[in-house]
Amino acid sequence: MMIMDKPFLLVAIFLSLGIIISKYLEINIVLLFIILCLILILSIYTYLKRKDSTILLLLAVAIFGMIIGANALHSKGMYDNLNNKLVSFDGIVSDVVAKDGFSKYVLKPKNKEKILITQYGGVFPKDGDLVELRGIIQLPQGKRNPGGFDYKLFLKKNGITALMSVNGYSVKIIKKNADSIIERVFRNTKERIVENYSASMPKNDADFVSSVILGEYNVEDDILNSFRITGISHIIAVSGFNFGLLTVFMMFVLNIFHIRRYSAPIIIPLLIFYTLITGLPPSAVRSVIMASMALIASSIGRNNNPINAVSFAAVIILSFNPLMLFDIGFQLSFVATLSILLLYNPVKDMLKIKNEKLKEVVSVTVAAQLGTIPITIYSFHNLSIISLLPNIIIVPIVSITVILGFLSALIGLIFSPLAIILNMINTPIVELILFLTKIFAEIPHASINVSVPPFYMIIFYYIALLIMISSLSKINKLKVISLILLTSMTVLFVSTLIPRNLEITFLDVGQGDSTFLRTPDGENILIDGGGRPEYNGSSFDVGQDILLPYLLYENAASLDAIFISHTDSDHIGGILSILDDVDVKRIFIGRQVQEDENYKRLMVIANKKKIPVFQLSKGDTITIDGIRYYVLSPSSSIISENPINNNALVFKMVYQNVSILFTGDIEKEAENALIDDNISSDILKVAHHGSNTSSQKNFIDKVNPKISVIMVGKNNYGQPDSEVVKYLESKSQLFRTDKDGAVIVDTNGTYIHIKKMVGD
Repeated sequence: MMIMDKPFLLVAIFLSLGIIISKYLEINIVLLFIILCLILILSIYTYLKRKDSTILLLLAVAIFGMIIGANALHSKGMYDNLNNKLVSFDGIVSDVVAKDGFSKYVLKPKNKEKILITQYGGVFPKDGDLVELRGIIQLPQGKRNPGGFDYKLFLKKNGITALMSVNGYSVKIIKKNADSIIERVFRNTKERIVENYSASMPKNDADFVSSVILGEYNVEDDILNSFRITGISHIIAVSGFNFGLLTVFMMFVLNIFHIRRYSAPIIIPLLIFYTLITGLPPSAVRSVIMASMALIASSIGRNNNPINAVSFAAVIILSFNPLMLFDIGFQLSFVATLSILLLYNPVKDMLKIKNEKLKEVVSVTVAAQLGTIPITIYSFHNLSIISLLPNIIIVPIVSITVILGFLSALIGLIFSPLAIILNMINTPIVELILFLTKIFAEIPHASINVSVPPFYMIIFYYIALLIMISSLSKINKLKVISLILLTSMTVLFVSTLIPRNLEITFLDVGQGDSTFLRTPDGENILIDGGGRPEYNGSSFDVGQDILLPYLLYENAASLDAIFISHTDSDHIGGILSILDDVDVKRIFIGRQVQEDENYKRLMVIANKKKIPVFQLSKGDTITIDGIRYYVLSPSSSIISENPINNNALVFKMVYQNVSILFTGDIEKEAENALIDDNISSDILKVAHHGSNTSSQKNFIDKVNPKISVIMVGKNNYGQPDSEVVKYLESKSQLFRTDKDGAVIVDTNGTYIHIKKMVGD
């Protein structure tokens, strides 16, 4: 495979490298711009001397990527100086999502960056409305935990740089339909198409077709999960699959009327219009650029190079929005397309399937999955085992739904009764798709959780794929791949020989506690697991959405022990949520003074999975990998005041010369009972989220911590208490998960090193 006949592939690679470098290095944009100018001048000089300037030009592309990446990632935002300040704005509303009791929408003030608004109560505005509102600006934060979701980057790539929560009385709708005529045309067209589906199809079917055709993403969570489990979630999106079908269908129609020679000027504007209606997702932009280049090449009698076309599309998108490189949709779309283009023929040649059509479908599916598996595992920590079969059976059926959906959308804008007939025809087909997806998703172990592999293994994997499709002889391919495997195994083996410290991560799970320990010998221990918030009907689950992804990121799908301080939901909820997804050797919990529903649920799951549960009390000592856990509470004397909190499991963890006191949610009564014990510790996990019901001065003085950690999130309880915070700051170095994100302690048993996710 000659790479020089695909110049935009090289440009895309070097541009991406520059953007990636800009994310991890501090860059002086002015200095880089000067260097870029000098390199371009040198390139021109080299070209005039009739010498090859390719390397210089690619270096210039990489530097250009660093400049635009640094500008997008690190430049000061318009709202940076307004954080936590009360402000008023007026602007145009878009992307409204209304739910029970609240609504989320994007506000675009004039000549300012977008703000994501959450409005509680009142009259909710609609897309295109001009509103005036008043609220407190908040800046979105990045990763709160290692391997966690970067909310700030997610919003920023969509042009949103601030958040605001407002009450209904703070919002005034000034004018309806205040957006531009062009925006109204696209918005009204999209709304009419969605209404057309909704008026003549069952809700789930209409939502599915709207998602596939328009990228609405209104599919119910359980249906979406079924598509994820079966490995076909890519069809619930506007993708190259849609554009390919639409282009082929329009070519077919033009051929009927014998005007195929005008395909480019007719089809390209329609594809662009469709892309604008869908909101310009990366997959759609890529597809329309590739389709346009193919149509233009065909109309002027030139050969189209699809690899060059997809690379050109990537360059265009990244030049306008370099942050899209970190978008999972962008990554999957481009890698899947390149994988099909590069791997389809080699895979097809290897398959021994007699039916040619089936062979083609299998080849496309396998080629795409070979390229995207590492990205899927790294991003979602999940792998569908059965995905090949649903892709072979369900995806061809989806193509019928897509064609009928397109026809219905187009005809519905002109003559809705005919569109209703098409929707009625489409409904049983959609029902079949949803039914088959559900059946496949219910197959045991259809999808498995997978720990994130080391990054070097992902690099080695892609190098091996490239070697497989290279022009090397079979024997040389075998030699190179064997060398890659040997190198991987050597790196893995050497990494196990390097001495490691004890690492303690106080996770940011919002209003709750969860701490993860990795011992020097690699044993994994979890202390509490946060819990699930019950507000606004949210489907957010601390266990599934924070704790499990973190454990898989840390390659800790197997836990050597879980310690549970007590059974309040903000400590045990996340554990109950993930117990079916991880292997657990044993569970330790304090002796129970009352068995509530959470404890009963714990015992049911533990008995089902045959996990031994040990109830601990004062005087017990647990030793795991040379680390001792001295149990200080509960004692034989039950504290009747707030019994679940005050009889919680409290223990002092000791690793060589370093000690940490874990206090659960104990209050003053329990602190008084512990005051005469050996509670002096280097690190204090502050009790009850810094509440004024705990952390008495005499207790803090007795612990005498060098470092204190308050695990707390947004709440209505006044936690942490300002006086408690003030006193802890006077006695120790204080960290808070609501401000610092996860707090990571690394110790060799003598020295302690602290890192925080936010601010470092």
